[in-house]
Amino acid sequence: MNPTQGGARTAAPPPITELALAGLVLTGLVFAGFRFIRDGYLPQPFYFRVSESLLDLYSTAFWANSTGAFRQWHSVYPPLSFIFLRWTSLTACYRLGDLAGRDCDWLARSVLCGVFAVNAALVYASYRLSDRRTAAPRAIAMILGLPMLYALERGNLLIPTFTCFVLGYGDLIRRRWPRWLALATAINFKPYLVFIALPFIATRRWAWLAGCGLLGGAIYLVTALWYGSGWPLEIIANETRYAGAASMGYFSDIYYATAFWPLIRLLHAAPAGLQLVSSGVADAWASGLTIIVRAAQLGALSCLGLAAFRPWGVDVRRLAALTACVSLTAFTTGSAGYAQIFLFFLVFFEPWRGPTRITLLVATYALCLPLDVVVLPVIHGRAHSFLGGRDVMASFGVSVGQFIRPGLLLVIQCGLMILNFSDMRGPKPKTRAVASV
Repeated sequence: MNPTQGGARTAAPPPITELALAGLVLTGLVFAGFRFIRDGYLPQPFYFRVSESLLDLYSTAFWANSTGAFRQWHSVYPPLSFIFLRWTSLTACYRLGDLAGRDCDWLARSVLCGVFAVNAALVYASYRLSDRRTAAPRAIAMILGLPMLYALERGNLLIPTFTCFVLGYGDLIRRRWPRWLALATAINFKPYLVFIALPFIATRRWAWLAGCGLLGGAIYLVTALWYGSGWPLEIIANETRYAGAASMGYFSDIYYATAFWPLIRLLHAAPAGLQLVSSGVADAWASGLTIIVRAAQLGALSCLGLAAFRPWGVDVRRLAALTACVSLTAFTTGSAGYAQIFLFFLVFFEPWRGPTRITLLVATYALCLPLDVVVLPVIHGRAHSFLGGRDVMASFGVSVGQFIRPGLLLVIQCGLMILNFSDMRGPKPKTRAVASV
């Protein structure tokens, strides 16, 4: 058995519960579509600035067609994103800025939607190789679930990054060097994906580590030379600038957060209009959540440490899922919940078997639901909806999902810790089978 796979093939029919969960995702999508037709904008939990749809794409494309991405825009991402958009956008559309580009540049939008469609085919094919009977519901949740649709609405380059991630961590490609190239490209799009290297280190897969590292360095060097900037010192300076800027956007920080830290900060120092409970209760909740998050972090670090001492028992894909989950629950805030697609892709390789795996899968399906319930209105006013093409009365606020989503991710993290500890508890085999990622 390939140790990177979350479970063996099965001949059993897909669980009715799993089909029902995929059906709930589709039901949520239909409800969001109804709200869009009725109100003229996508409802919460989609992005609350309804005039800024696709601007992640077009703001980046604007700087891709100029030379100031690192010195003026202070980008913290390597130059690959800008080279990619220089190839896939219409330069003449950006003479008056990113908003003008959004109205003019049909090519960038078409390429993004095309890559999205390719991702759908790749995800289904990947899951079909693992278990053809559960491939359809899991592919539906991945492609039509909240994180992926959120990324599409924002126009985020996480979508082509995900293409590379699927090719690198899935089983569609058997040869090693194309998979190294895919993972190296993914890291150059989104450097936080460096977590994918940790399982290689733990299992002493030095060839994989060297291959990804060398190809990643080559891609970085070529794209930096092509763009003309984006060198390490520039990116480090921009990272320092970004990290040193204190965020005062309490609502935007909790809006689609994957960690409890924005909520803890809000409980400690809630501004007027965002006070959820009395100060005493808020402090108690903040302290309790802090203890839970720290305990989960300690458990995950222990699991990663044990992997270094017992590499023969490591399931590379499952350990990668744990490191991805930790990166979400420990660091990610704000409206970056779309980054969950990397974790979900790995989790959906787990078989529907045993209470721990079933809990993981149910939590993952729940996090794909494009639904939310507002309990404290924060934003209500007239705005222009780009997708709706008209002025609307947009309403968003503190919601049930903002409390539940970080908790579900901690459930997934704990489940992955249990599975990884279970993988590594057995004795060292006398002979070790050679297996690739």
